Amino acid sequence: MFTFLKKSKGWKLPALAIVGVLFALTSVLSHKEAPAREPLTNPPQAEFGSSVAGIGIVEPKSELISIGVELPGVVRQVHVKVGDRVAAGTPLFSIDQRDIDAHIHILEANLSAAQVQAADADAQFAIVTAIDDKRAVAKDDYNRRKYGKALAQTRIEEIKAQLDQARTTKERLTVKAPIDGRILEVEVRPGEYAQAGAQAVPLIRMGDVSRLHVRVEIDEQNAQLVLPASEAKGYTRGDTKRAITLSFVRFEPYVRPKQNLAVAGQRVDTHVLQVIYALPDDEKDIFVGQQMDVFVDDSKKETAHAP
Repeated sequence: MFTFLKKSKGWKLPALAIVGVLFALTSVLSHKEAPAREPLTNPPQAEFGSSVAGIGIVEPKSELISIGVELPGVVRQVHVKVGDRVAAGTPLFSIDQRDIDAHIHILEANLSAAQVQAADADAQFAIVTAIDDKRAVAKDDYNRRKYGKALAQTRIEEIKAQLDQARTTKERLTVKAPIDGRILEVEVRPGEYAQAGAQAVPLIRMGDVSRLHVRVEIDEQNAQLVLPASEAKGYTRGDTKRAITLSFVRFEPYVRPKQNLAVAGQRVDTHVLQVIYALPDDEKDIFVGQQMDVFVDDSKKETAHAP
């Protein structure tokens, strides 16, 4: 009896294994494959038979200008807002000027006092020079009045120079637009401290958007295929049907590490040649900072390339 039970227990594990294998096969065979996911937008296709592709970033004609400050301080007033068109020299924002205003007021008072002292020194020297008989005036007295007049005049010039310096400092506390352009970003508010030097986030970004440019990165291996006369087309992200004709502007002769990575995992040690193209003047729906897929016709690659 015990021998039969032992023999019966020996079949349980193989039986369970067979059942498990059958269940696994049934699950796998009955599993339906997930339907292929269609992309939201198809990738752009080059219109040329042979072309070089690159990623471009839209930028102002003047390139993007990051506005900083010459002297640090607390911002008291911001004179512009995003979207404003400004002329060169237009105030953008002002740093606290109360301290320099007080210094200027002191210097102006000192200048007035120095001018009075100079007038007195002139009068004192005029007395001795008006005497016909020079023997009536001691030589020491004559020299003292002569040099007193010169010293008073020198003091006036010194204070005027200090006053000019103070007024220049006051002028530097008002940050002005360096060129005619448009305000693209404002990251400064009244009451914030503006630090001089390079900023991780610029206080204001602006540029000349009278015409937009595209800065295209071409892999250094294909750089020799891009010529100034090569035709180029660009597509904005999300709009793969409308090809925009681009006009060659210039090469950036310094080959630099790639900045715009098209796909995850792309090598970051790739070096690229940057080529600047201009968008048509009538393109009004494209914004600074947008990415574009650019294709450059390389059918003239047998022509010598000289950037």
